[in-house]
Amino acid sequence: MLENVGRKVALIVLLLLVSFGLMLYPDQPFRLGLDLQGGTRIVYRFDFAAARARGEISANEDPDEILAQAKEILRNRVDPTGTKDITIRTEGSDRIVIELPGGAVESTSQVVTSLGQDIDTLSVDSLVLADGTGFSSSGVIQVGREQIRYERRDGNTLYDLKRHQNGAQEAHAAGASLRLVNSDAIRAAIENLGELAFVLVAEDQDFSGASTDLNKERTKLETWQAANAGVPVVAFNQVPPDQGGPDPSIRWYPTRFADEKGDPIFGQPRAVLVPKTPTLNFRGEDLQRIYYASDDFGYPAVGFEIRPERIDDFADFTGDNLNRSMAIILNEEVRSAPTLNSKLVGGGRIEGRFKDQEVKDLVTVLRSGSLKLKPTLEHDERVGATLGDDYVKRGLYSSLLALAIVVAFMIVYYRRLGVFSALALLTNLIMFMGGLAFLQATLTLPGIAGIVLTVGMAVDANILIFDRLREESEKGRNPKQAAKAGFDMALSAIIDANVTTFLTALILYKLGTGPVRGFAVTLMIGILTSVFAALVTTRVFVHWALARNAQKFQMGRWMADANFDFLGKTRIAVVCSVLVCVGGLVGFAALPDQEKLGIDFTGGVEAQLETAKPEPIDTLRARVAAIPGIGESAEVKPILNSSKDGGYTQFRVQFKTVGAETAVGRGEELRPVIQEALKDLLLAEPIQLTLRPGADQARVEGQLYFETQPSEAEAKVCLEAAGLKDASVAIGDRVGSFQISGSTSLGRSEDELRSAIEQAFRKPASGSSFEFTRPIPSSSQVGPQVVSELRDKALLALAVSLFVTVIYIRVRFAEYSYGIAAMVALVHDVLVTLAALALGNHLGIINGEINLAMIAVFLTIIGYSVNDTIVIFDRVRENLPKSDKPLREVLNKSINETLSRTIMTSLTVFLAIAVQYVWNIGTGNVLESISYAMLFGTLSGVYSTVYIANPIFLWLETRNQKKKTDGGAQARARREEERKRLERQRKDEAEGEDGLQPEKA
Repeated sequence: MLENVGRKVALIVLLLLVSFGLMLYPDQPFRLGLDLQGGTRIVYRFDFAAARARGEISANEDPDEILAQAKEILRNRVDPTGTKDITIRTEGSDRIVIELPGGAVESTSQVVTSLGQDIDTLSVDSLVLADGTGFSSSGVIQVGREQIRYERRDGNTLYDLKRHQNGAQEAHAAGASLRLVNSDAIRAAIENLGELAFVLVAEDQDFSGASTDLNKERTKLETWQAANAGVPVVAFNQVPPDQGGPDPSIRWYPTRFADEKGDPIFGQPRAVLVPKTPTLNFRGEDLQRIYYASDDFGYPAVGFEIRPERIDDFADFTGDNLNRSMAIILNEEVRSAPTLNSKLVGGGRIEGRFKDQEVKDLVTVLRSGSLKLKPTLEHDERVGATLGDDYVKRGLYSSLLALAIVVAFMIVYYRRLGVFSALALLTNLIMFMGGLAFLQATLTLPGIAGIVLTVGMAVDANILIFDRLREESEKGRNPKQAAKAGFDMALSAIIDANVTTFLTALILYKLGTGPVRGFAVTLMIGILTSVFAALVTTRVFVHWALARNAQKFQMGRWMADANFDFLGKTRIAVVCSVLVCVGGLVGFAALPDQEKLGIDFTGGVEAQLETAKPEPIDTLRARVAAIPGIGESAEVKPILNSSKDGGYTQFRVQFKTVGAETAVGRGEELRPVIQEALKDLLLAEPIQLTLRPGADQARVEGQLYFETQPSEAEAKVCLEAAGLKDASVAIGDRVGSFQISGSTSLGRSEDELRSAIEQAFRKPASGSSFEFTRPIPSSSQVGPQVVSELRDKALLALAVSLFVTVIYIRVRFAEYSYGIAAMVALVHDVLVTLAALALGNHLGIINGEINLAMIAVFLTIIGYSVNDTIVIFDRVRENLPKSDKPLREVLNKSINETLSRTIMTSLTVFLAIAVQYVWNIGTGNVLESISYAMLFGTLSGVYSTVYIANPIFLWLETRNQKKKTDGGAQARARREEERKRLERQRKDEAEGEDGLQPEKA
């Protein structure tokens, strides 16, 4: 039955070993998503005012547009495939918030060196290392017990250091051991401007007149550097010429090359010419293609191609400047300065003895586009999971139970073949997870449910094969013949169904962005592994059984002899479908946006909460959910470094944008609403004092809670300035707090002393202001994840995928009617699911908001519906040439013949979804809503295949046939009329000739 069995077994084993290796070899093959384990929240700020002052953006450029563009560029950099569950939102008018699952940094080899200077406990601007080799442009170092982040490296000096406010700050002596803890690859990708320019290196001949030359200009730079130690060279370009700045015709940039090992060498700054005309200005946006390449010595390089409309300009620029050096400036550094030996037409290479990973990062950054402004890191913190432990357990247990039920059902119904199917499913799941591990995908709770659903849908191919095998066996064929025929006859349906879904996923990946891309990648992997498991793995097991003289494959025969007149109920079904679809669409449109759309679409408000004592996350979630009008769909995440005694004292809460009927929607402040609802949990006062009067003075004890925390020494100085004698300060019971004690004069009230302490810390003698923590330290507007660009691209991708589906089915089935009918069924299923969500929302059954998870549900329903429809159409295509009966009867026969397969496939998927829904019903979590939607989507998919796709196909074909028949009759009538006309014409001509005969004599 099967040729080259040994090779196929070896291929299966090899793929399984590779998959296991991908899952087991890395320390962390999968990251858990923000919903399961939390992650790192980083906030970047864009200083638009300073950028305008520097001339980086013009006065008429809209900051909102720049921010939106930066958001999409950063999304493409940190999550190009959309599989990493990274959340990116705007905050306020000048910030972008990025939440990354797990840690924000990726560990590297720990490089050990030593300090070249002392570090005190108050401040540090730069660190000198004994050897900076191996240190990246940004990262985190550790000295003793203290960790310090640095933003920039120049040679052996680290600049722009930030000591952790709530961590241990110590004094460190010169020569102390220091090590690189990690190199922040994510932050490097975010902060990389991706700015590329091709300009000429300045020479003496470029200066007009004798007033200046290159030596004089370099002297200016050196004088400025001596007076501004540690300031980047590019800052010199902003100094006006009359204040010692550079000549207007040039700009200075640092040079960064690489030695033979690939380690950076920072050379003397170079002067480059400012392009005189736009045609001589070549930047990253002038590149059409960027790719990985190699230089003449085999070192990694970045290849590039110029856009067609700029090819002539670039060729003229390089041709007119032969034998001159052209500087390639990347992110304000001269990375190479090759001599132009010949004209460059179309493109070239950026060389610099880059490291392999460096080139890959550069290609990613340059492809994503360049940022107009470099963002500044303003804040970073670790946040907890959005889902509670109970919800996570429910999701995992329900997913495992659903998987077990699907496998058990297959074994009970198909017996030995069911066991083969279960083993094939196991190999499918291993290969699928291996593919996700290769992409370093992030696992979320909906993602885990989606994997189970993928497994449920993957049995479809096996059910097709097994039902075909049963049909052939009942025709009298022996087991080998029946098995071969079963696989061969099911092949076309399997290929067509999966190719259409794969094409849809491919288009979604090419045209979509963000999470839509992530769904497409996951779907494509699932299709490849499912088809391989069915056509190769299952076939190997069947071959193995036949080689051991299997006499018969026993299986169930449910609906095998069905004979229903499905198309007889077409009118009733179509009327019901129209009512449901139109009613559901109207009902959904009538819902207010805050009810039907999630925060991914609407945006909202984010607030940080401080509680008086450590609170369990479940307690705060329950209390926040009970806030009228805004709490039902709120997301609550603990800030992990505030953990104490089994709870947390700091939380971040996101509320969806709300309507005008609520206090917040009417324009009132969010803080009073939250404070009133949670007043028994929130921190009452940041300065809590107790006065105990004595004989001569009052004893003072209390706690201080800081957002910007001073050192113990600074706190003691401020307390003494507030009139507290013999002040003592000790670390408090939570992050950012101090226990204080001392004495003050009699007669001072608590309010008076509290005011004096607050004033002393706000304006201390040291000059550094310290902010006290409030119950709600901050609140700000956050933008939606799904902005208009992402939404429009997703809709475009769906439209194109539907068009391609119709074209593919037209090619494979030789009729447009099949494709159009399938497309109508898809639209029907989406509208029915939308109606179910609107009804669930209206009745309060579920929180059926449209969010990113729900978008993935709709895409899954589309893929499922296409599969089911094509299977029946494949049987129609097979039956039509063999039957002389009317099309209506052929359709009914085809539906009945595939009814067993339709019910079996739908039942396995339905069982998997139903288990997840029942297990999570009443929890309000994301699994409840997506399983609810999938239940209706699955049922609608089966219904629409029978009662929508087939009737539409029948109507279209009947209409086409009528046109052909009417057209033929009309053509025959025209031909007969033409024949009669010609006959009359000949008769008239004959009579005319007779009339012209001359009279006989």
